[in-house]
Amino acid sequence: KKLHPDLNPGNKAAEEKFKHLSAAYMLLSDPEKRARFDRGEIDASGTEQQPRQYYRDFADREGWSGYTSGAGFADFNDFAGSEDILSEIFGRAGRTTRRGRGVDARYHLELNFLDAVNGGKQSIVLPDETTLEVNIPPGTRDGQILRLKAKGRRGAGDNPPGDALIEIKVLPHPYFVRKGDDIHL
Repeated sequence: KKLHPDLNPGNKAAEEKFKHLSAAYMLLSDPEKRARFDRGEIDASGTEQQPRQYYRDFADREGWSGYTSGAGFADFNDFAGSEDILSEIFGRAGRTTRRGRGVDARYHLELNFLDAVNGGKQSIVLPDETTLEVNIPPGTRDGQILRLKAKGRRGAGDNPPGDALIEIKVLPHPYFVRKGDDIHL
């Protein structure tokens, strides 16, 4: 309100900020536009974006990601200034030099409609027979991804583990339907 052009006549900076805030409000207040923005289909101005497809999008389908470290190119810098790349790869004096946290692990969790709306706790049994407790926030949506810090795959050596990414699938209810933040019969 304080940046509105009527309250700041001739102030170009306030007018520009007001335009940016108005555009952001329009994007965030429309659930469909916000979902498209979150998926990367449109940018902040509402302009369509080209769908990006990378090999890792297909390789990581079932939670397996053998070709990524989670560090992106951050661990590439370890090699850039090295005198001897082979000693960096195989380690010096028996120690490893690779840095970076473990790989993120992906899991899927199906929730009934009321558990997603009300929130609560759920357990996931992992392939190694351990159990992971997941805190479900109230109002969880279908397709939402919950991140559990440091609950992914172990890092090499003393490096921290990656995160667990839990994709939520909300099962339909026989009577209720969710439309945005509203529940209808």
